[in-house]
Amino acid sequence: MNKVNITEYKGNAKSVCYGKATLYKDFQFADGDEFFYKFIGENSCHSMIELLHPDDVAGFRKTVDMIKGGVQYAIVRMKNAKDEYRLLYLTLKENGEVIDDFAIIEMEFCDFMETKERYSDYKSIIRKYHEFMTLSTQMFFEYQFDTDEFMIYYYMDEKNYPVLQRKLEDVENAVDAKRNISDKSKAEFDTFVNTIRNGVDRFDMTVNSEVIENNSGYIGRYNIKGSTMYDNGEKTMVVGLIAPVSGDSMQKSYYLTEGALDPGTGILNKRAINEYALDRLQKCKKENNRMYMAIMDIDDFKLVNDKCGHLVGDEVIFKAAEIFKNVIGSRGMLGRFGGDEFMIIIDGVETEEELKRILKTISKNLTWAFRSLKDRMLVTTSCGISCFPEDGHTYEELFMKADRALYIAKDKGKNRYVIYDDKKHGKMTGSRSLIRNSGLRAIASSEKKTEIMSEIMLDLHRNGKSALLNAMEKMMSYFDIDGVAIYQGSRMKRVMSKGKYVNAIQELQCMNDRGYRTLFDEQGVYAESTIERLDTIYPMAYKMYESQENGEFIQFAAFDGGMPMAVVAFDFFNRAPKIGANDMNLMRIVGRMMAEIAGENW
Repeated sequence: MNKVNITEYKGNAKSVCYGKATLYKDFQFADGDEFFYKFIGENSCHSMIELLHPDDVAGFRKTVDMIKGGVQYAIVRMKNAKDEYRLLYLTLKENGEVIDDFAIIEMEFCDFMETKERYSDYKSIIRKYHEFMTLSTQMFFEYQFDTDEFMIYYYMDEKNYPVLQRKLEDVENAVDAKRNISDKSKAEFDTFVNTIRNGVDRFDMTVNSEVIENNSGYIGRYNIKGSTMYDNGEKTMVVGLIAPVSGDSMQKSYYLTEGALDPGTGILNKRAINEYALDRLQKCKKENNRMYMAIMDIDDFKLVNDKCGHLVGDEVIFKAAEIFKNVIGSRGMLGRFGGDEFMIIIDGVETEEELKRILKTISKNLTWAFRSLKDRMLVTTSCGISCFPEDGHTYEELFMKADRALYIAKDKGKNRYVIYDDKKHGKMTGSRSLIRNSGLRAIASSEKKTEIMSEIMLDLHRNGKSALLNAMEKMMSYFDIDGVAIYQGSRMKRVMSKGKYVNAIQELQCMNDRGYRTLFDEQGVYAESTIERLDTIYPMAYKMYESQENGEFIQFAAFDGGMPMAVVAFDFFNRAPKIGANDMNLMRIVGRMMAEIAGENW
């Protein structure tokens, strides 16, 4: 095919060209739609062969010879109404009829150079109407004539959420099997089914909700409005709306309500994304589908706030949510889990390779969006992913492993994702250590924690050193601490610990460094949530904490004349939890007292 000046070619196009036609003997045009006749004009009296560019005739004939009951595709140059050659993309298939020894061919065509515009326009239209559907408080239904599939669903964020999806025949059988349905309700339902099967153009009727088993939570009467759709004169599907006759809103899951949205980003809030995750997990179990749980946060977000200001920080959070949502599209759901942390539930992905492409796209797009930040500061993300059913069958199992994977990603240098793998990262036992901030774990109230703290303080005051182990265990249980270690003496040897430590620090030698001691405040407390920063100021300390897999720690020191006598460390492994002010105050009180007692008793 000769070279074409594409820019000039596209400049001559007045509109997107798409149409259908039927070819019969000698490739004459038997009929066509309006778009076809608009494109071809008076040239419809010629055969297809006569209108093709001479260089494309042989290829076209060869393509036709290859159909043989299937479908073939071709790209050809063909004259339009102005006798200009246009580059067309053809879809050719036989319709099963043979007239005068010629197998009749159904042809669809579109202007090859305008395919991109056509796709973009349709994509924009689809997204617009998906948004309209999201705003509706009603349910939608559709029925496919060729498969007998009947589905009722809600719509949210470019994705439908089925409340019923079965063959209409199965729905009929289920209704017939019910014994507590009145004759009137049964007759109304039969009328509805017959209306659908007969393809009535437009209809408006009512049925009782009891005749259709679904998850809408509404009991009463439905008003159903529907319409039949056609393609080439054949019925293809029936679509419509379902709403309570009373006009009241149907009971929806919390994540489908307006209250479920995070005010800062417009995506699901913490409670909503948790509920959505549980709901999708149950559906994936029933349908034997795969589901990915991803926990993602913005690396060093505190530095963004410190260097660029909180307004920029808010912009980063908002833009990140926008990018995540846009990339994920209808393949999953996004929620803000707290601060700069997000949860993504993905159940519309077939392979791990597709998942990796999604994560890579998110990472690259976010960094590029903030390429002009102050001091050329990069905005990056770290992400941990777990998968149902490979990594677990409960929310807790999936959350625990995704969370673990996130902090492995952090420890490896951030700006990356880690897909959890038992062989690489080790099997996990128990659920207490890493189920943090999930909204599902039974978290003790502030009043209960204050009560426990008072008991610990009284026990420590009465029994001294012998009460330390009990204090360590209770602090771990009620404040979600992974490990507690006590160091004592001139060499700061580990004398007591509780928790599953890996490569436990045996001597906290950095306490003998005056510079390190300056990190403690006047009350002898040092809280570190960004272990990586120690790599530049105290490399020795950083290596110890990295080896021990610390994601965060809080240390309490008892000093005598400026020299440390004992240190109590509350350690968090492979994570940096967001600790509330009240919890921090309670931990400071108990931790300081434990350090004082440890310093006096060895």
